Amino acid sequence: MNTRNVFLINILLAVLWAAYQDQWSTNSLVIGFVVGYVLLSILHRGYGSLVFNVVSYVIFLIWSILKSSVQVAWVVLEPTLKLDQGIVAIPLEARTDLEISLLATSITLTPGTLSVDTGWNAHGEHVLYVHNLVMGNAEDVRRSIKQDFERRILRITRGGNGS
Repeated sequence: MNTRNVFLINILLAVLWAAYQDQWSTNSLVIGFVVGYVLLSILHRGYGSLVFNVVSYVIFLIWSILKSSVQVAWVVLEPTLKLDQGIVAIPLEARTDLEISLLATSITLTPGTLSVDTGWNAHGEHVLYVHNLVMGNAEDVRRSIKQDFERRILRITRGGNGS
């Protein structure tokens, strides 16, 4: 049974749990999902870590969006700051369309960054071109995107440590 089917079973268990309660509520639906999650994590190897990785990535992405929003607001409101924008090529470990799309979309959702294009560099590596409003050191930008975004996405799509 694949993980998608296990997730659908988890949702079904949550709905059934909520339906058997005296009153239908969001709390009973959440409790049903958590109970189903625990049971299915025991029965289906890998499901628990997948859901954990997805939830932790969503939390990380929301935090990144909030943090970047404050940074961009500071750049806009501080008239003496000089923009140091640029485009950096990021070599990808992500290979599938889903992995690359998730990475590009996550970067674009983060204020101050924009995924521009994909292509190949001189070494034959698949790269994602990212525009950054405040570039600084290009290697730091590359390392940040690979460690913070790509590694977490690969952990979701490939399981384990993301490699």
